[in-house]
Amino acid sequence: MQLTEFRVQNYKIINDTGWIPVGNLTIFVGKNESGKSAIFRALSKLNPSDGEGYDGLKEFPRQRYAEEITRTDWPVASGKFKLIPREQEEISNLSELCREVEGVEVTRHYTGKYGITYHPDIGVDLVTATELIYVIDVAIEQMRNLIAPEGRGDVLGRIKGELLSILEEQKEAASHGAQVQKRQITDLINMIKTRGNEQWQMELINPVCEPMYGLVRQIEVYESLMAANRYIIDHLPKFVYFDQYNVIESAIHIPTFIATLKSHPDSPGLRATNCLFRHVNLDLDILDKLGTHKNATDENPLIRRQVDERSILLSTASNQMSRRFEDWWEQRRLRFRYDIDGDYFRIWVSDNLDPSEIELEQRSSGLQYFFSFYLIFLVESGDVYQDTILLLDEPGLQLHATAQQRTVKFFERLSQDNQILFSTHSPFMIDLDHMDRVRTVYESPDGTTKVSATEWPKDHDSLFPLEAALAYRIASRTFVAGRQLLVDDIVDLWLLQAMNYAVEKIGKPGLDPDITITPAGGSANLLPLSTLIRSHENQVSVLLSGTGIPAEVLTQLTGITAIRKKFLLLYSQITGNAGSTIEDLFTPEYYTRCVKEVYPNMVVTPVPSKDPAERGEVPGILHAVSETIERRQGEQFERWRVAELLSDRICEAPGMVDEETVQRFVRLFAEVNEATSGRLSPV
Repeated sequence: MQLTEFRVQNYKIINDTGWIPVGNLTIFVGKNESGKSAIFRALSKLNPSDGEGYDGLKEFPRQRYAEEITRTDWPVASGKFKLIPREQEEISNLSELCREVEGVEVTRHYTGKYGITYHPDIGVDLVTATELIYVIDVAIEQMRNLIAPEGRGDVLGRIKGELLSILEEQKEAASHGAQVQKRQITDLINMIKTRGNEQWQMELINPVCEPMYGLVRQIEVYESLMAANRYIIDHLPKFVYFDQYNVIESAIHIPTFIATLKSHPDSPGLRATNCLFRHVNLDLDILDKLGTHKNATDENPLIRRQVDERSILLSTASNQMSRRFEDWWEQRRLRFRYDIDGDYFRIWVSDNLDPSEIELEQRSSGLQYFFSFYLIFLVESGDVYQDTILLLDEPGLQLHATAQQRTVKFFERLSQDNQILFSTHSPFMIDLDHMDRVRTVYESPDGTTKVSATEWPKDHDSLFPLEAALAYRIASRTFVAGRQLLVDDIVDLWLLQAMNYAVEKIGKPGLDPDITITPAGGSANLLPLSTLIRSHENQVSVLLSGTGIPAEVLTQLTGITAIRKKFLLLYSQITGNAGSTIEDLFTPEYYTRCVKEVYPNMVVTPVPSKDPAERGEVPGILHAVSETIERRQGEQFERWRVAELLSDRICEAPGMVDEETVQRFVRLFAEVNEATSGRLSPV
């Protein structure tokens, strides 16, 4: 069976999630306390691998407990499953009603009872006392109306008297019962039929039984459907729920563990360790007894044989775990060795880089976590990767970001044989290429849990992992883009691209074709972004305006120029004015024409030209324009609107750009080409 949708109701902070579609791999994203764990734990008990049922006292919504817990047997988890062809054939053999069935809906209640609905819907009711009484009334009426052949009236009269008496007794008995059993009806049929010994008697009596045969048939159909129901319950996939707390220790004191397990058999903390012993097929009681023989120094041959068998089992299990674990733990090739020393069971780990054996608990928390997860999955799925649904609550939090990404790839492989549902708030566990897998979990205004598969909630905290994943996607592609020029914002990008197009159109040299212009989203981001890009061994330079840069950033950036000449480029190198922005590379007349198109009612006074010897760090044209519009005319100046129009005008008519502007940009592009070429010599 494959789970296609599920629903959780009446569980902790969940009133009703509604039906949630799922696939082979489904990711639940939400902030802490949003209800992700509650959803998984409730669903896991639909058919739990650990056998744990629902506890209304601890799990029914507290605000409703006092008034509602005793009203009914509340449903908790429901699942819609698609049947595979073999399952369809087997249930149709059990019940003819199931011949067209393709799917089934299963609901489990707090008492542990199951409700089953088939798709397409089928149904047959139990025979009720009312139905039986009706059939008996019909039989009584038929019996009274029987007419005997000529000369047989007295015989028929005696038979009718006996049968009418029996029918009245059965009618009275049926009125005091709720559920009618098949045996009850077949006994009545036999009592009626045995009253007729001759052919003519049977011909008269048998028709009286026909309605009763219909009830028997109805019960048989119902019983066959119950057999199909039992088949469905028996073949439900096992739900394996896993959270980060079940981590195996590397040294286990066997007598203490046995005593604790016997006194607290349902303790979640013992679960992973118990799976470890089950994996190596070791009987704990035998292990305990062997420990008292001090490593089998006893001459008893039976003890010696048991110890030898134990050693073989440990070796086999060690090799098996090492081989299977290697298939998905891609960071190193690991070697596990299970060992028993006296009363202690120990796990040793080595790898291909360091053959020294180290206790499991001394390895990384990420390795310990996934070793425990893998072991539980291996054991509780019966060592066969079929008919198991994994519910993983916040997996991989202890892992490095790149290991988290590899873990998702492993889940993809694993989900080909077993459905996997996992929750996370890590952006590195989200694959943006498969957004159809993502379900957002969030709190509604009344404080209950909601789940969405199609609409994103307005809650920023719930969406943050998705936003961070998208930001990382954009950034990571930037890091591998080759030669790059980092600029402050999108306005620089627009104008640089437009002028690069223009100078090439008029036959002048522009930017080298393999240079990517990347806006950093603010001058404060330029240093960390450029450092990260250079760590990928890409050629990168930074182009900055001369004003508006945080002093500490500018200090750090200029310090980096000691590493490579011209790593830091400034517009002021082209204009000679320390306060220049990209707008100052245009002549004032050309730039202000676009300003007037955007702000047609504004009178803009261009910045007067100065001799280079007279120039200092004076405000450029951008400052003059914005001051005129905002302070004198009272309207907010939006730089991007002018830049958008200016880039359009440049691309529409490259030949109309004045020669002075063209020469400035040609010079700038030459500086950028040299700075990102990798041929620069140190200062």
